Amino acid sequence: MDHSALEAALKSHAGAVDVWLDTFLPPAIGAAEPLMAAMRYSALGGGKRVRAFLVKAVGDLFDVPAAQSLAVGAAIELLHAYSLIHDDLPAMDDALTRRGKPACHKAFDEAVAILAGDALQALAIEILARPELGVDAATSRALTLGLVRAAGPGGMCGGQMIDLRAAELDLDLAGIRQLQDLKTGALIRFACAAGCILGQATDDERQALLAYGDKLGLAFQISDDL
Repeated sequence: MDHSALEAALKSHAGAVDVWLDTFLPPAIGAAEPLMAAMRYSALGGGKRVRAFLVKAVGDLFDVPAAQSLAVGAAIELLHAYSLIHDDLPAMDDALTRRGKPACHKAFDEAVAILAGDALQALAIEILARPELGVDAATSRALTLGLVRAAGPGGMCGGQMIDLRAAELDLDLAGIRQLQDLKTGALIRFACAAGCILGQATDDERQALLAYGDKLGLAFQISDDL
């Protein structure tokens, strides 16, 4: 697949994922409306959905039903959206914009942004535990465990903590690699793992695809840093 074909495939798949995200994030009315509005603002209509694309691409290798791959990919994108909201907060990166529009805490306020991030993370986990996903209990547990590990102290949160301390730590190459592996690589690696879990991949198949996810995550973060 050449570059133009990959771009076309990413665009097509991103549209399909956005349909699922719109379903998972129905507009709300009443007192909680600002929360759902902020969740939709941050999760819909932006990004290439690379993580969701990886779930589908790996799932296709094992004939996973498209609906399962899309739902799991959408859950990962919800978790990714949560991380971006919190990364942009004044206490973190203090970013004013995200994907060409005001960051969530600027479009709403800091309290709403924090709650929106919390709620997106919770919803992502809920989706993997829903009976409607159509997987057995062991698969649901494996997906849920993999997602929370990718998000927690051994994943994105741990990487963000190192990033916040990067100046004082004076990181060497190994330290920078650890930062990138946790902050960005963990969720990309899990996207590959999720397709393997859904497809009941063998250990050898899984290890090969996780190694690919490791290298892709590293390249992704280096490109972003540059």
